[in-house]
Amino acid sequence: MRQVCQASTRELQQEAALPQDVRLDFDPAHEKQGLGTTSEGAASHVLKTSKRTVVSLQEGRFQAREIVRRQPRDGGGGSSHIQRSMQLAGLVPPSARYGFDLIAHIGIESYLRGHSLQEIRRDLAERPSSIDIPSSSLWDQQQKFLFYLGHLHQQAASSIRQYLAERGKVTWLLDGTVEPGSPVFLGIEDAASGMILGGWKIPSENTDDIAPCLRQAADRFGQPDHVLHDLSSAMSGACDEALPGVPHFVCHFHLCRDVGEDLFEKPQAALCKRIRSLKVQLRLREQRKGQTQWLRGVIDSQAEFVLAELLAGQPVQDSFSHTLGREVLLAFHYWILDYRSDGRRRGFPFDPYLLYLHRRLVRASQAVDRLLANDAVSQQAPIVLFNFQKQLQQYLQDKQIVSATEQYERANVMFDRLRQALRLSAEHMNNLREPHELPADEQQNIKTALDHLRHRLQQQSQDETDIDQSLAKIVLQHLDKYWTHLVPDQPPTLGERWKRTTNDLEREWGGLKRVRRRAHGRGKLSRDFQALPEEYVFIANLENPLYLELILGGSLESLPSKIAQASREAGSFDAWRRRHHPRLVGQLSRRLLRNDDFIDHLIQASLHHCSLHKTAA
Repeated sequence: MRQVCQASTRELQQEAALPQDVRLDFDPAHEKQGLGTTSEGAASHVLKTSKRTVVSLQEGRFQAREIVRRQPRDGGGGSSHIQRSMQLAGLVPPSARYGFDLIAHIGIESYLRGHSLQEIRRDLAERPSSIDIPSSSLWDQQQKFLFYLGHLHQQAASSIRQYLAERGKVTWLLDGTVEPGSPVFLGIEDAASGMILGGWKIPSENTDDIAPCLRQAADRFGQPDHVLHDLSSAMSGACDEALPGVPHFVCHFHLCRDVGEDLFEKPQAALCKRIRSLKVQLRLREQRKGQTQWLRGVIDSQAEFVLAELLAGQPVQDSFSHTLGREVLLAFHYWILDYRSDGRRRGFPFDPYLLYLHRRLVRASQAVDRLLANDAVSQQAPIVLFNFQKQLQQYLQDKQIVSATEQYERANVMFDRLRQALRLSAEHMNNLREPHELPADEQQNIKTALDHLRHRLQQQSQDETDIDQSLAKIVLQHLDKYWTHLVPDQPPTLGERWKRTTNDLEREWGGLKRVRRRAHGRGKLSRDFQALPEEYVFIANLENPLYLELILGGSLESLPSKIAQASREAGSFDAWRRRHHPRLVGQLSRRLLRNDDFIDHLIQASLHHCSLHKTAA
């Protein structure tokens, strides 16, 4: 069915496409009734005629002949104004070759769906109209797409502001993302709708760079009722400076994660170091490799293994033998290796995988002790099973392992107390980046739980005999630091969900990064984030149903016409591209570098600066 639909679509496109290199005239005098004459009957004069080849996704390739006219002012006095074809302006940017529908298609396929330029070029060439575009031109159209998308969003600010004002209370999610060696991408998202309101590319995450962005967003969309951000002091300072009187709060997820990392720092490092020193995993791997080779040498097919039948409850005639003993040993090994399944892929510290590994080693040691305690098994078990038992016992009896794991377990209990108070415990967290929204009535419950936890931690931190005193101080220090920014004084309105994490915005960052990795296959995105303009942030809005309904009439199909309208006030694309041209650290503009006297000027400027400072000293 899909193939039939695709074939029908290609046939329709082929029928709708214009013949190759057909010439079309675009005359403003014929596009609107009465446009060719003034109110007094004076005819508009032809100023010039220009020709260019236009490539459109819908119409294919054609020759556009545009007639530019000069229209006298009413009454015949004063200067005249220039008339251009509005029809052609709705198809292609001024003086450009590639149409808005083609620009929109390239932008969506590359930035939204993660297709490489080579894939897009191949797809265009295989269309019925066979559009062949050089890779360099495809890259230019990518940039034009972001240029027009940014202006479309900017021009839609009044509509978004009106929507936010009619909806009621507004909460901003404020967060930034960065790749090594690249500037910071700062984003503001409306918590309720998920729309990206603003995006900026700033040198670093500091108050002086963030505050102007917040002011600009407030001017465009109105001041929010609340702001939610991570634990950054720069974020907090920027909110105080740019949005005075607006309450701002810290993300509960970030708070919980930072506390967990501080609690687990010492036991994690100690346990990791000791496990490496004892070569636990290396020795288990060597043992597993040796037994696998032994079984391959004595067993011809997978059907001869009997452990799976025993576990399924099926009768097996053979007694416990060396072969079965090695099967059991490998079963222990593979069960230990599956320690990560004890978590839910929520990441450290919510899933302390090293602690999970230790717990499996403990349970495996206890199980193999029970197994070999049986005389019938111990008499027929292979020596390697006893070696496995000995390795586990040596690991568990190591004093440094005992000390590190005891501290780790106590830290984990303390961490669970905070997670329970914040409703971020294991049963509340299904995945890493869920928003963790709560009903309005849960806000007071969390506030009460945090008050109780803080009071109990204050008692523990002052009790010299409490074994968890140092752990209590760690949690208490974080709570005291952010206490006034944890829970709003006023509860949300009835029926409203309480937004308390910035995970929605972080998920948008993750999605944008995944698309870039899918497009070019590189894990590192430093080059991408160095070159991409700030308008790239608005790509996330193209998957937001509310944004599509509000700005694009509910569908991406209207995007070409919308960016065509935005292009009329967008200004110069070349000037925009020059402003966003990526530079390396310390790199000067090419205009300066290409001056004939650049070296002489460089030396003179440096010497003059040194002489001034020497004189002043």
